[in-house]
Amino acid sequence: MRDHEEPGAEPNAGPNAGPNAEPNAGPNAGPEKPPVGAAKGTSASDKRALGTVWFTLFLDLVAFGIIIPVLPFYAENFGAAVWQVTLLSTVFSLSQFIMAPVLGRLSDRYGRRRIMLLSIAGATLSMLVLGLASALWMVFAARLFNGACNANISTAHAYVADKTAPSERAKYMGLMGAAIGIGFVVGPIIGGLLALPTMPELPFLVAAGLGSLNLLMAFFWLPESLPRSSRRGAAAGGEVKRPRRRLLAFLGGEHRGTQIAALSLIAFGFYTAFANMESSFALFTQAIYGWGARETGFFFTFIGVVIAVMQGAVVGPVVARLGERTTLFVGLALMATGLIAQGGVHSLAALLLGGGLIAAGNGLLNPSLNALVSRASSENDQGLNMGIVQSASSLGRIAGPVFAGPLFELIAPGAPLIFAGVLVFVVLGVASRTVTAPDEADEADEADETA
Repeated sequence: MRDHEEPGAEPNAGPNAGPNAEPNAGPNAGPEKPPVGAAKGTSASDKRALGTVWFTLFLDLVAFGIIIPVLPFYAENFGAAVWQVTLLSTVFSLSQFIMAPVLGRLSDRYGRRRIMLLSIAGATLSMLVLGLASALWMVFAARLFNGACNANISTAHAYVADKTAPSERAKYMGLMGAAIGIGFVVGPIIGGLLALPTMPELPFLVAAGLGSLNLLMAFFWLPESLPRSSRRGAAAGGEVKRPRRRLLAFLGGEHRGTQIAALSLIAFGFYTAFANMESSFALFTQAIYGWGARETGFFFTFIGVVIAVMQGAVVGPVVARLGERTTLFVGLALMATGLIAQGGVHSLAALLLGGGLIAAGNGLLNPSLNALVSRASSENDQGLNMGIVQSASSLGRIAGPVFAGPLFELIAPGAPLIFAGVLVFVVLGVASRTVTAPDEADEADEADETA
């Protein structure tokens, strides 16, 4: 597959090099090109490329969101028991957990564009298999494959890091988060409208059609962001050559004390709490407020809108004023407060206020976390480290629902929410002790090099 690169992105490889290649080094060579993301500002061409990534993520998440309200009932058509329906989510997250660092490392070595195209194509195929499934095992196989392909979000974040200056990175990470949030708002609404008893496969076929459109758009409009010289550097990096070994080393504690380990731990704790809440929230609102699927769906739409607004319009100015580290802390505090308010105070006002705080905290937290990961990574490790943190997030999504059921049944309907809030406060305490501001981390690195 031929890379579509920005002008000047690759060195001249020989007589067949295209017009986008850099000239060979020599006496007439121009000034050396700055590293990826090192420019003082984001150019107009880079902004166009980032716009394409935004729309790609949006379509990807719309297609994904379409199946959320219909998948449990679709699986029941094949005779799935309740535990099997729940297992579909576990299979998806487990696959994403394993594949995120692999795709991230492949994007470091072979370029972001190729990996994003392959991931979009795979996700589209998985939707088609879901729509044409004739047995439950096909539904599970499609979800397993879809989880692996959905791990490309870390590649998209690495793309943003390639194209933006460090000072603007959180703002653009926030815009990408807004694409994800809006996709989650639009997708479930479309899925609910398409859920026809006479044609249960329709939402999946529509999702596959959107995936095909997404693939065509990315193929023609998405340029490569990572210069070939940087890909050669990633391939030559012996200590990070194999993502699986790197991930196992992280899980084994060999990277204890590093910023990536600290940020991965924060992602794991946050998503454990969030998945704990998410998996039991419909049961909670049914038990306390008598809500059904329709009311709960509208509530999640409200959450998605707030997250999208926060990530699209608020997080940039907040980070500019407070910095990524403090913004991360504020996001954690807001979310923890909202979870405890919802679980402990049973009133509609507390439910709405708590939901707003959860959404606002989420909207501040995710872009700040991704920006901190990017700032803590070298040029050759952007994709890999984004993938490791996304894998930690997926592991949290696997672990969270395990606690929700027993807490709900053995203690109280609001217990999972309160547990999640307390867990987020614990994560905040850990973050305050382990996460350093990017400038402080740079100074520490320089001190280590001088010593």
